[in-house]
Amino acid sequence: MTAAGMVMGRQSAGEGLLEQEAPVGVLPGPVIAAAPAPGHPALTLRWHRCIEEIAEEWQRCFGSGQVLRSYALHRATERAGLPGVEHHYLVGHDEQGLACVLPCFSFRVSLVSVASRWLQRLVAGVRKVLPGFLSVRLFVVGSPLSTYGDLIGIPDLEDRARWDVRRLGALFSAAIARGRELGIDLVRVKELTDELCERLAPALGTRFLIADSLPAATLSLAPRAQGGYENSLKSKYRNKLKKRKEVGQDFGLSWELHAHCHGREQEIYTLYQQVIDHAREVFELLNPAFFRTVTDELGARAYYLLGFRSQDGVKTLVACELVVSDGVQLVPLYSGFDYRLKRESDLYFNTFYAVIEEAERQGSARVLLGQTAYEVKAELGATAEPLHLAVHHRSPLGRALLAALRTTLFPAAAFPVRDVFNKATPQRKRRAPLVSAEIAVRDDRAS
Repeated sequence: MTAAGMVMGRQSAGEGLLEQEAPVGVLPGPVIAAAPAPGHPALTLRWHRCIEEIAEEWQRCFGSGQVLRSYALHRATERAGLPGVEHHYLVGHDEQGLACVLPCFSFRVSLVSVASRWLQRLVAGVRKVLPGFLSVRLFVVGSPLSTYGDLIGIPDLEDRARWDVRRLGALFSAAIARGRELGIDLVRVKELTDELCERLAPALGTRFLIADSLPAATLSLAPRAQGGYENSLKSKYRNKLKKRKEVGQDFGLSWELHAHCHGREQEIYTLYQQVIDHAREVFELLNPAFFRTVTDELGARAYYLLGFRSQDGVKTLVACELVVSDGVQLVPLYSGFDYRLKRESDLYFNTFYAVIEEAERQGSARVLLGQTAYEVKAELGATAEPLHLAVHHRSPLGRALLAALRTTLFPAAAFPVRDVFNKATPQRKRRAPLVSAEIAVRDDRAS
């Protein structure tokens, strides 16, 4: 049984309470919701449409340490005006003051974006005649970006006296009600870790189906003082790394860091679009404006690693990584590749070797590598963290269909297991392996 299945088996304790919950009320003017719970005053909820209205509340609920939860990143997302995306922010207050912030958004999505390949091919054929087939508007608790986790802004979620089942359930009732106001029947909560999924399961109750999402790949890095990434690889994988670097050098690859992409937005977007066109799973669609606004908002915490090919005196952009970092973790948030050159130049691996080496130079403890291309990322040494999603449909028939098609719409993704690294303590003393030359990166961020 999957983790999501085990969580579903533990939901029954809170289901009876949710059946008795008072409906969320909507008052004229600003959207206000009051959900009383026995033993303490009501939680008052209010919807906002602009993140600037809740800047202080965001900082207090999410802090500023994690770049993927930062106000600046999500302000950049809103400013970019992603196609078809509308932002909604739920802010809650109670007798103790500010209680929570839940960022949400609405957009149109394919129901088979993470489904089995055979179903995706079948739906793609039908869409040649019916473009909107199995495509619906969705109301989502979370971010339109790939944040590798949730955006449940409840700082004291473990305070079970303040956050009992009824009070937590009121938040999801408010999300369902907001979806209905917008004419949206389908509500999703993304991306939940095992621990958070178990905590929220009683409040989600029978109204939501909990299913497996795609796991997040994470690469932990040994400090350079202890040998660093390349020195920690087993000889088989270290030899592959050296050969790929040599291929990249022979192909004329070079790397540069840039503080922004001003003037290159369309080039970068074109490379990103190639990744989207070749991807099996597509979660969101960015636009050229996003690649500009994210560095404008995040400053030094966001930059571009650009890969160029030099041939016959001409330098061409062939790869790009939008990188965000908070000192602890480095995240190549979005990638772009010239797929005509990807295989013959080992472009994919060389790009991530450059990312890993940049993370080492910055002293980052880990690199977050996303929710796709697991075979490649396992060979880099990444491991997977399971993630889950919760889905609600307004109608009983819709909920029944989601349950019946659960394994088809949300198949569990297997992450390959690769024994990439040497053991921490070798059985016998060995001579330190020769490490290949570090990928040269020209830092143009100060220019």
